[in-house]
Amino acid sequence: MQSLSQPRLLAGVPGESRGVLLVHGFSGSPFELYLLAERLHREGFHVSLPLLTGHHRSLHALADSTWHDWLSSAEEALLGLHQAVCAHTDKAPQLAIVGFSMGGLLSIDLARRYPACVEEARKRPSVAALSILATPLWLPSWQQRAIVRLSQLAGLRRLAVPKLAGRDVRAKDLPKEPLRPWGMPVRALASLVELMQTVRPLLPEVKQPTFLSYGLRDHTVPPACLDAFVAELGTPKDQLSQLVLPESFHILPLDVEREQLFLAVSAHLQRHLPRR
Repeated sequence: MQSLSQPRLLAGVPGESRGVLLVHGFSGSPFELYLLAERLHREGFHVSLPLLTGHHRSLHALADSTWHDWLSSAEEALLGLHQAVCAHTDKAPQLAIVGFSMGGLLSIDLARRYPACVEEARKRPSVAALSILATPLWLPSWQQRAIVRLSQLAGLRRLAVPKLAGRDVRAKDLPKEPLRPWGMPVRALASLVELMQTVRPLLPEVKQPTFLSYGLRDHTVPPACLDAFVAELGTPKDQLSQLVLPESFHILPLDVEREQLFLAVSAHLQRHLPRR
């Protein structure tokens, strides 16, 4: 049986024109999104779950990767999903991206660079809708300052911060998939901070219908990022929807209120990627 942490492409039925790219978070893997992927696949979508460069391998591999590498991985997966959908239908592909945590930042940049365009949809990816889950626009100020300072000290750039809270998820009914690696290299964390600072000014350029969700008990990402997304995205306000989950920690797609989340994500996608 294939590991749930490995990349997968779940093909829809012949003739299906709708595809969804699911992008995992920093130091994570497709395991974070596998339940949502299986749910969307059962509903008929083609689904792509990439593994980002440097992830789910070793501290050294993660430390040697940057947000440019992670973005390239996500873009390659989007192009691959587009090709897969084109191979199954003569219709114009309808694509959406679901980004969890850091994956939401990558999704924002992809949506900006691949805007919805029906006329070009068979020639190149055209992102029709977005779902952004527990995505940081900033980290707690003391964490962010410490990351930047440590990353500027040559002797400490290889230092790794342990994941003291583990997965930051409340649910206890999950399979035992390995959390690899058990630390976060300072150099990679500094690249994450750079990614947040790069993406935030780009939010007004994103026009696609967007669904946003955060957990109020998140120990990793400040839930206040939700308000900043709502205020700064270029999405028309009547095409913005949001869901606050009062009992969830950080990894919303695996946590105790995941069924509510899945229903909301599905409704958003069904609305903006209607079956043809």
